[in-house]
Amino acid sequence: MLKWLKRVIYTILIVFFLVVGVFFAIRNPQLMSLDLVFWKAPELSVALYIILSFTVGAFVALLVSTVTYFRQDRQIKVLNRRYDKVRDEVDALRKASISKELSVGKE
Repeated sequence: MLKWLKRVIYTILIVFFLVVGVFFAIRNPQLMSLDLVFWKAPELSVALYIILSFTVGAFVALLVSTVTYFRQDRQIKVLNRRYDKVRDEVDALRKASISKELSVGKE
């Protein structure tokens, strides 16, 4: 039930930010050149530079979060293997304990 509401909210937010971006681009048509220390960018509109910087920032954030995700996924696999090993050891000790109690009871 909440899935469709979440999609609607995301869609509304995306449309809102697209409209704001288009409005910003229309209201700021002036050209500017970006002068970095070692490189001079061509003259483009202010809105295009801002959109490009947001896009690059989103990709960098996606890359960083992907690296973190894979690191955590690997750690989860290692911990699951340790858990399975310890669980098997506990099961073996329980079986050994039960076998010992049964053999003591037969005597």
